[in-house]
Amino acid sequence: MAKIIDPDKLSQSSAASTGTPTGNVHFNTTNKTIELIHDGADGGLSPNELLDQGYDDGGVSLQALYSFIKERWKSDATLIKYPFPMEAITAEQFEFINGWILTDGTGGLQDSKKLIRDAGWAERDTNNVVQKRYAGIISLGTLADTSAGQPYYAFADDTAKTDTRYIGRVNEAILIYDNTVSPVVDDRSKVLTLYIRSAPTGTTPNAVGYTFAQTTTTDIGVSVLSTQAYRFPLTQAVDPNIDTAVGDLSGGVYANMRIEYYSSAQTISETGTNFDVGVVIDAYFSDTGTQPTVKQIYNWVQNELRKATDINVSPGDETNTFGLLTDPLVEFVGSTLKTLRQGDGDGVFIEGVGSNDFNNVEFIDNGGTSRSFPFKVGLNLQFNENIGDDPNASYKLFYTTLTDVVSSPDVVKNFGTGDAVIVTKDGGGNIEGDVHTVTATVASGNTATSSSPATGSITASTGVLSDSTDSGTWTVDDLVGDILYVVTGTNAGKYYITDNDANTITIDPAGKPFDVNDTAVEWQILQRNADGTGGTPLITATYNYAENTDAGKAANINAGVTLVAIGLDSAQYATATATIERVNSVNIPVSNALERNYEDPQGV
Repeated sequence: MAKIIDPDKLSQSSAASTGTPTGNVHFNTTNKTIELIHDGADGGLSPNELLDQGYDDGGVSLQALYSFIKERWKSDATLIKYPFPMEAITAEQFEFINGWILTDGTGGLQDSKKLIRDAGWAERDTNNVVQKRYAGIISLGTLADTSAGQPYYAFADDTAKTDTRYIGRVNEAILIYDNTVSPVVDDRSKVLTLYIRSAPTGTTPNAVGYTFAQTTTTDIGVSVLSTQAYRFPLTQAVDPNIDTAVGDLSGGVYANMRIEYYSSAQTISETGTNFDVGVVIDAYFSDTGTQPTVKQIYNWVQNELRKATDINVSPGDETNTFGLLTDPLVEFVGSTLKTLRQGDGDGVFIEGVGSNDFNNVEFIDNGGTSRSFPFKVGLNLQFNENIGDDPNASYKLFYTTLTDVVSSPDVVKNFGTGDAVIVTKDGGGNIEGDVHTVTATVASGNTATSSSPATGSITASTGVLSDSTDSGTWTVDDLVGDILYVVTGTNAGKYYITDNDANTITIDPAGKPFDVNDTAVEWQILQRNADGTGGTPLITATYNYAENTDAGKAANINAGVTLVAIGLDSAQYATATATIERVNSVNIPVSNALERNYEDPQGV
């Protein structure tokens, strides 16, 4: 039923809700209480029951109740004997006087206050002293009418939220002053914030989420709340960037994220220009594992801001940063994830953004200035199975043609000549190296996992390595498929491991068998690079498109490049060309033919 605004839809009940109601408004002249009855027990009141299922379903405007009370005091021979219960100030501002109050749900009676719409009020006792004050809070805009649409509010110094009585749009009175407790509660001069931060519904990757919204008394030009109705803009919409259920926002990539709130300015230098912020979202704090996408960062941060707990994590030093009461930190504008300046003026930076997303983030600093990375391009060097099967595979990325504009006259340096120039990555260093480089993690945890070479000895020409220092500690077959990297000696190189037991490793010598005369070796265990599609190798690097001036080339221009890849026993020499353009990422695939003729007979 719609909200009642006509006093003719109200009727006086001879009994309270605890008895047998005959109407929907009961006056207790002894206790001076007014009870709005809406439990459906009256049977004969439909369709005039005060259903309280939501903003648009039930309740009564305080003006309608006031009008009904006037009519009853005028016509009821008993009620006219008692002081009048209400005083109207405006159509949306009233006072209950002479000790009269609405029932609040105690003593078995129904909570009448939650049924009042469109107004605020004060309650004065028989001595004309105000005991309580209520402000009417009305939201303007569309909110979800499911569990996803639960608004809440808090005053400036609150450490917990208070849910509104209903889901969906808000139209209710909230307590702003209470003289019946000690110390007296007086929130009238405090900033009131009305929020909605709905959790997504459904399952990953098709969860349905909603945008955050919040509004304050400051936003609507109110510095002191009074006993009247206030209207707040509060609109909620489906968020196309939310796709992950709450239960899937922990572990994995999400376990590597934290939010740090600081009491002093933090200087950020990662973009190449120093600026200060007060909040850092560290999305990759261990610097290991998989870096998150901007959408993963967004989903995780939004979920943190739905938590009732303190979400600050050391080294952040702020306290009482309760997630659901903090300001929003991020928003998507198109495909760009932007940080939002906090209410105290703090800027926000996201640390640990993956190179492929450098161009999809924008930060706000303490001064309100937007900051971003120089335009950078993520390079994906993609290799085929033959390179993957070659433990000694390596690569280099050259400029196909580079024009040195610093020299006079300009000097052209081409791949295929002695002047060929290797491309450098963002932060320094050439884009070159071995394809298989990452230290393996083995179940036994012995010296084979160390980043420093371990020692061992060769015991057979078939390629069996004995671990002389940690005998009996390997897990059987745990190393199969990894790479034995012999660091020194005539056996230096990389070999795939075909078998292992507790204290020996057997390798595939392929075209390069061991020299049995070089028995003392240093070695490591590496894992196979298999990050590409179908288990093939992938190397990623970041190219600083906006600022790269390798060998005197101009910055902020497209660059033609040539990828060179070569192995020993499994992959022939191969090249591939591509152009680095002003786009987020460039794929450079190279296909090496199978090597059938390489052989190194040393040691035979």
